[in-house]
Amino acid sequence: MATDVGVSTDVAFKKLSDIQHDEVAECYAVLARKDAGRTKKDEPFWTCYFRDKRAERQCPLWSNNRFFREATAWAVGDAFRMTVRGALHARFGLQIELLAIRPVDPAIDDAAGFDFYDLVPSGFRDPCECWDRIHECVESKVPDPYIKQLLTAMLDEHRDAVMRIQAATNMHHAYTGGLIEHVWSITRIAVFLADHYERYYPALNPPLNRSVIIAAAILHDIGKLREMAYDPVAARYTTAGKLIGHIVFGRDMVREAAARIEGFPVETLMLLEHAILAHHGRREFGSPVVPQTIEALIVSFVDELDAKVNQVAGKLLTAEGEDEFTGKVYGLDNRQFYRGIPLPGPGSDDSTT
Repeated sequence: MATDVGVSTDVAFKKLSDIQHDEVAECYAVLARKDAGRTKKDEPFWTCYFRDKRAERQCPLWSNNRFFREATAWAVGDAFRMTVRGALHARFGLQIELLAIRPVDPAIDDAAGFDFYDLVPSGFRDPCECWDRIHECVESKVPDPYIKQLLTAMLDEHRDAVMRIQAATNMHHAYTGGLIEHVWSITRIAVFLADHYERYYPALNPPLNRSVIIAAAILHDIGKLREMAYDPVAARYTTAGKLIGHIVFGRDMVREAAARIEGFPVETLMLLEHAILAHHGRREFGSPVVPQTIEALIVSFVDELDAKVNQVAGKLLTAEGEDEFTGKVYGLDNRQFYRGIPLPGPGSDDSTT
């Protein structure tokens, strides 16, 4: 951290959301928004919004602020280590005054305990663990050598984006790391169903293609890397994303990657492309085609199931108050779900246990 800002180098290190009025502390934060404006005197200023997982703090930078020019290069989604002072504003609530700032340096900050996922709304699983499990699945569960090579190449090429981006803008898994969490969830289910139906219908000829099922589960939403732009609060659609969409982009990305693998079987590629194009299940849900292979059928149902369960689980986990039912779940016809009777948690003194 820079020390030429008139701040003691031994200030406390705290979470951004824990810093109070007139308190000086170091913290990690991610830039969630950055708005340009002009004063009544027509002077430029920035309004930056920094956040951690629990709270967002406004940080105005006027044209005479030492960080004003530097802020021009800051991008939404960038993480920073910073020294700030809490400043309570009568109109805007608790803001922060910026005293020192630098971009996070993984070589330094990872060792100090920095974790990007502590700064943004995120899900139920560690993205790094999901990533490792998906790679283990590719190595151990995919028998087709061409598909295994394709999956390894595409995952490695897009690792950072896949680990960070949401699975959607506002429906299911709509938080940082949501895509990798969704992909790992449906991959686990897809492997189970591939094993089950491969044994249950051994007379199928050609046999059930487990490699295509697993590959489609992993890659079905890969086109979202072109459809959406990452934002730490909520992903945004790109212009091309609105005009073309992730389903077609996904097929294109798989086709481009397969073209770089010498001898990739035409039939295998067609089956995989079809499963990706059909994964929304119905034309009215955006699928260019409906599932017309058993592999595509399995993937489409697994994708729909996982998306819907995530929406319901999210409502159940965040419900507050004493209402018996959750708020409305938009993706399920605005149904409200019964919250049930909670079981006693660890350490409970409930005498009925």
